[in-house]
Amino acid sequence: MTKPTSQYDPRYRLDPVKAPNPGARKRARMAVHHLDETMRRITRRPENIEWFESLLREGPTEDSARPPVGYFCNMIPPELILACGGRPVRLDCGNAALVQTGEEVLSGEICPVAKASFAMFLDPENPVHRCRCLVLPSSCDAKRKLGEVLADYRPTFTMNLPAEQDAGRYLAAAAKELERLADFLSRELGTSPSRRRLMEAIDLTRRRTALVRELDMARADKPGALSVRDFFIMIQSSFTGVDLVRWEKEVGTVLEHTRKYHQPRERLRPRLVLTGAPILWPNFKVLNLVEECGADIVGDTLCTGVQSVWDPVSLDETGYGALLRALAARYIFAAPCPCFVSQGRRVSRVLELAEERRAQGVLHYGLRLCQLFDVETYRLNRVLRQKGIPFLNLRTDYSLEDTEQLRVRLEAFLETVEAS
Repeated sequence: MTKPTSQYDPRYRLDPVKAPNPGARKRARMAVHHLDETMRRITRRPENIEWFESLLREGPTEDSARPPVGYFCNMIPPELILACGGRPVRLDCGNAALVQTGEEVLSGEICPVAKASFAMFLDPENPVHRCRCLVLPSSCDAKRKLGEVLADYRPTFTMNLPAEQDAGRYLAAAAKELERLADFLSRELGTSPSRRRLMEAIDLTRRRTALVRELDMARADKPGALSVRDFFIMIQSSFTGVDLVRWEKEVGTVLEHTRKYHQPRERLRPRLVLTGAPILWPNFKVLNLVEECGADIVGDTLCTGVQSVWDPVSLDETGYGALLRALAARYIFAAPCPCFVSQGRRVSRVLELAEERRAQGVLHYGLRLCQLFDVETYRLNRVLRQKGIPFLNLRTDYSLEDTEQLRVRLEAFLETVEAS
């Protein structure tokens, strides 16, 4: 019997729904324009920030022989895509204007990330249709089932994750899963991920990690040197399939300017650690509010912020199997994600950041309809309060309708922080 090449039952494959919607495209552009207008009010921005913003708006402009491979979530190793000759392009969508569009086809109580991301595939003119194939992890119910839906549009692979972050028990199985992913990518892209190609890709992403770490530490020391909103734009622009060598050069320029920055006087703004759900461009509502209310984010655990590229791939051996194990150790067993049984790693990371960065409080971004992040606030809130660290859970969605309500809550929280 021939082994099936797809994870999804071919008997029920459907013709993909495509719904050209010029109105949705216009609203999506307006959402980006609204953020651009807000960002222009930042007093000090890198001179080359427009280059990073253009990557998020239009994608890389340089020609590339590498076909784009769309992936979702921070637990998919981009090194495997690079080693197979592809360009890793992260497709998680933060555009509020697309949530309703996706909801018209994907009905039900589904998180806005899944709805907005799916909505991109409904538009035949959206660049996502250039992707040769798609990769998702089984990190939540929405992502697990979204893979089967997207398989109607492009060859799709859903990477199975262990329920526990117990490398002693599950590392070998996780490495095997990465081997299955490598086979899928090889089949779709026509290139096998040799040990040499994998080493080159790992070296590339390790350099990105080193740069982001340096810039993050410089910001923590002098938050006025670089807005967290510009920092998030820089990080997320590296997920667009851009040439990382060029990206690293541009970030190096920002790092140099950040190091030279001299604060005119002592900065008295409250220092916060940000944790919780992913904040995706152009939905920077919470980041805007924090800085507008007079606080600084000096560290984060977000899978779309610094934490997404904080841990380098650690190598003990350089055989092909050892490289797959190293990728599994970094992307699965080091991920502070609430999708796993135990929350210990995530809580420890928040406490570590609060102490290291001299934070005066912790802000949790809760995304409506995401049960993983909703449930985690139970333990995180109580542990932080036991440690005497002020905690606020800002629970919201992609819309701007509750902005002023959130502002009132955040201002009250910051008054408490300053009084403690």
